[in-house]
Amino acid sequence: MKIKRVNHHFSPSNITELSKCEVFVFGSNLQGTHGGGAARIAYNEFGAEWGVGEGPTGRCYSITTMPGGLDVIRPYVEDFLNYAKKHPMQRFLLTRVGCGIAGFKDSEMAPLFAEAIDIPNIAIPREWLPYMLIDITLGCKIPMKREESPKVITEEALNRLCKKYLYEIGAGIGEHLPTMRIRYVSNTNEFCYTGLENCFFLEDGRMYVWETDEKWNEFHNQDIVEMVFADECKGRGFARQVIYAGVDTGVKDSNGNSIFTGDVIRLNDGKVISELALGAFMKGYCFILDNHSLFLTDCDRNSMTRIGTVFFQLNTHEYPISTINERTMNFNGWYDSNEEHQQKVLMSKFTPNYEKEIWKYLAMEEIGLEYQWYK
Repeated sequence: MKIKRVNHHFSPSNITELSKCEVFVFGSNLQGTHGGGAARIAYNEFGAEWGVGEGPTGRCYSITTMPGGLDVIRPYVEDFLNYAKKHPMQRFLLTRVGCGIAGFKDSEMAPLFAEAIDIPNIAIPREWLPYMLIDITLGCKIPMKREESPKVITEEALNRLCKKYLYEIGAGIGEHLPTMRIRYVSNTNEFCYTGLENCFFLEDGRMYVWETDEKWNEFHNQDIVEMVFADECKGRGFARQVIYAGVDTGVKDSNGNSIFTGDVIRLNDGKVISELALGAFMKGYCFILDNHSLFLTDCDRNSMTRIGTVFFQLNTHEYPISTINERTMNFNGWYDSNEEHQQKVLMSKFTPNYEKEIWKYLAMEEIGLEYQWYK
């Protein structure tokens, strides 16, 4: 059984409850006499105060829509949009403001809120979408832009992106987020992949992913969810802790396979054959050697072949989290003997793996066991 994704871009047509972060947005008169329509619901159900006709009130936000024409209403709409931007972790459920007792048409009111289409924490009425995608001054569609991905994604950069888009990740809104392929350890011999919109990190580096399959229910940590997002994130799925295992660099190896940070690469350059683990610094993706770094731009990409990853001898609940750079530097130990280095190369082929003893990796090699790390 899978949980259905909730699209928070659209407000429910019948709002009967609010989560911790949700705000009911309705239209009222300046006197705040919430006598009918959505205003009455706001007053009866969500704590809107009698006499407050504009701005935040209870678990609501009131926009003055009567009396007056569109030009009179516009400043109140702008105040609301600015308020939503200043409160990025609240989700504003916009109703069909002004289209009830005030008597305006959807085609008249929706364009006033056109900017809301690019404010992720405002959920809009579905009926308004066609009118909000049109710039009434230019008579053309407003483009919906996706943010560009950084050229180099270090763990620090990924953490910053998760913080920047924390609301979108909690709400399940991924349309505008940078596109990237993030790898994580799911189990022994099992890497999984996700996008930025489905993962988040704690301050100590622990990684969580949103899962939708019911089998992950027992691993779900609701306390972590509410601590991070200040909301229940209903319908989002199950948040479970995993081990971060790198990000797609956008570079292919000699076999056409994507190279990830944390991969172990064999470089073939004439007579020189060496196994190197791929890490990432702020300057660019690089191979971390035992005493210096070799950047991808300095390599013949056709000579690079993935042979494994650094995710061996893992801990079941790895804490504190070791970074990929730490794992990579340890893989290329300065004082390793040739035998020790070859053992690490061997273990890299059987990843991800939690086994500690080297003899178990030797046994896997002996029986010809094949891991699926490269998929």
